[in-house]
Amino acid sequence: MDKEDYQIDDSGFVELTGDQKHFMAADVVGWTRFIAAIPALGLFIAALALSVGTFAQTVITTLDWYFGDGDIHQVTVKYVEYADLFLLAIALFVLSLGIIRLFITDKVVLPRWLTFEDFDDLKERLASVISIMLAVYFLGNVLNGAEGANVLFLGAGCALVIVALAVFVRH
Repeated sequence: MDKEDYQIDDSGFVELTGDQKHFMAADVVGWTRFIAAIPALGLFIAALALSVGTFAQTVITTLDWYFGDGDIHQVTVKYVEYADLFLLAIALFVLSLGIIRLFITDKVVLPRWLTFEDFDDLKERLASVISIMLAVYFLGNVLNGAEGANVLFLGAGCALVIVALAVFVRH
């Protein structure tokens, strides 16, 4: 450090000046990006827990059905719901990777179809997942026997949220 990079004030403290001061501030701010590791880790843990839990439920449902404790229609409905939960787990994992890629390091190698250029890419992925989950939720209700006005209102509500998300993503 050269003499012109710092000054000693009256109390004896060193005060950085010029480029050195800028460098230290940028260095401190640069380290704050690791705060994003907390939500990335949280999303990863949620994805892992959801995957393992759904896998266990899938095995239990399959064994129950195989040994005669369920009808095929109910098992099919549960499998559709499990597919939705597995997709959510994958989406949470992808969002975790996106946060790491955007905020912590760009050295995470991802396939070309899975790119994150900015925060809006993460929001678009989340909006897509929510839309798909609403559609699967609606399908699950229909398969479980929902009828009449209930199906109409549920479908209209899901459609409104999906349209709102589409408008949000586009604008």
